[in-house]
Amino acid sequence: MSESLEYSSIQPKIPIILASGSESRKQMLHEAGIIFEVIVSEADEDQIKSEISSLPFEVQVIHLAKAKASSVSKMHPSKIVIGGDQMCVLGDSLLHKPGCKEKAIKSLKLLANQKHHQHSGVSIFKNGECLWEYSETVELKMHKLSDAEIKNYVEIENPVNAAGSYKFESLGCNLFSYVNGSSHTVRGMPLIPLLNALRDLDVIGLE
Repeated sequence: MSESLEYSSIQPKIPIILASGSESRKQMLHEAGIIFEVIVSEADEDQIKSEISSLPFEVQVIHLAKAKASSVSKMHPSKIVIGGDQMCVLGDSLLHKPGCKEKAIKSLKLLANQKHHQHSGVSIFKNGECLWEYSETVELKMHKLSDAEIKNYVEIENPVNAAGSYKFESLGCNLFSYVNGSSHTVRGMPLIPLLNALRDLDVIGLE
């Protein structure tokens, strides 16, 4: 079932599938007026991560984005499939989605007053073939946050499924003193490069 839109919309020339359950990615495509459906990939992410863990993070996100799109594309070969992945990295350490408030608080305490990176990868598949892939990295620095600020933020936003334990698209942007790069990439998908690729592939247009 196609995602309904509250925004002005573009009917794609080829049906689009987003191979992700990410609310942030869905929201960005909604904001861009893209009509699409969601089919969450069944790719074994943990297995893939174990196989590619020695690669640079900006390469790992591409591998994962392609794996997700590929698995869905094989089941829906006539449609355009978008896959995405994101990794939050502090130094050389990957910060996983916290899964609970306690771990979110712990992650934010590590990030407070520190620079870190958000790596985001995206791919486009059709008929099981990769038509386009891209990754982008953004450097961010958090404010020096008090324990009370961190706890209050987590209580308000409950960012337990967010890479980095924050939701940049809402209150989470208030946590930062410095962001070098696209907010879309921080949110989990380099949107403008993706839209350009869909246009170049003659999938979307304003005709």
